[in-house]
Amino acid sequence: MSNSVKDIKRKIKSIRSTRQITKAMELVATSKMKKAVEGAVNLRSYGYLAMNILLKLSKKHQHLHAYLQPREIKNVLIVLFTTDKGLCGGLNTNLFKKLNQTVNKIKEENPQAKLHFVASGKKGAEYIHRTGKELKMAFPAYSNHPKFSDIFPLSKVAVKGFAKGEYDKVVVIYPDFVSTMLQKPVTKTLLPFSPDVFAEMMQELGTKFTKIAKPTEKDLDYKLEPSPEYIVTNIIPQLVEAQLFQAVLESAASEHSARMMAMQNATKAANDLLGDLVLSYNQARQAGITAEIAEIAASRAAAPA
Repeated sequence: MSNSVKDIKRKIKSIRSTRQITKAMELVATSKMKKAVEGAVNLRSYGYLAMNILLKLSKKHQHLHAYLQPREIKNVLIVLFTTDKGLCGGLNTNLFKKLNQTVNKIKEENPQAKLHFVASGKKGAEYIHRTGKELKMAFPAYSNHPKFSDIFPLSKVAVKGFAKGEYDKVVVIYPDFVSTMLQKPVTKTLLPFSPDVFAEMMQELGTKFTKIAKPTEKDLDYKLEPSPEYIVTNIIPQLVEAQLFQAVLESAASEHSARMMAMQNATKAANDLLGDLVLSYNQARQAGITAEIAEIAASRAAAPA
């Protein structure tokens, strides 16, 4: 019985130590999550407005810029946003499922297309390597207070690669922050931009933009100066990069939210397990004391008078 009590005490000590770690990680993730969510939510109005401007330009000035012109799909670049570290629940697993669904859809629509992959986050890079796909480049996850300038190396590969004709389509896959409890993996066509792409985005993102971040719109006829060509050439690359940055912010908010919830659940599970172990420990200890008392009483009774 003494060995059983010692084993239970050892387990209680180990679980208490683990609970202390998960609680600390939960607090850190909560602190980071608040800043990440604030950044993602604040950019949504700008992101939606940028998409609307792209939509209007793609309808009236499609011929003025290569980013608005559909091409024959021969090379597709898929940019996957994941995390560098684990302990964030099923966030990365859901993104990998979304990646496989997207790959299958592209192959169905364009059987001859060659797929290229760029990963932001170690987990995504490892998965792409493990599944035998062609990883063109890997970047760290932009999870700690990302800035717009941080995406320039990534946008150089994706956006400028499309401009040079290296890719005929650019797709990004990232976790969209819906709430603290829910992070939804989404696929967004970054380039080329068209009304069909906009409709697909709205369907993928649900009602988040149309009900929360949608600004008041009026049917206005814009006059572009100094010329439509100059405006379109200069503004479209910035608007496309804004869409990429929005994906980065959504990924950061989703990562910290998922990790906070995972650590919160782990701490709760540790508390439940500790309660069961303490009960078992008290029962074993009481049983041991009872047995010792019984042995002493038996010895006393058996002793000669």
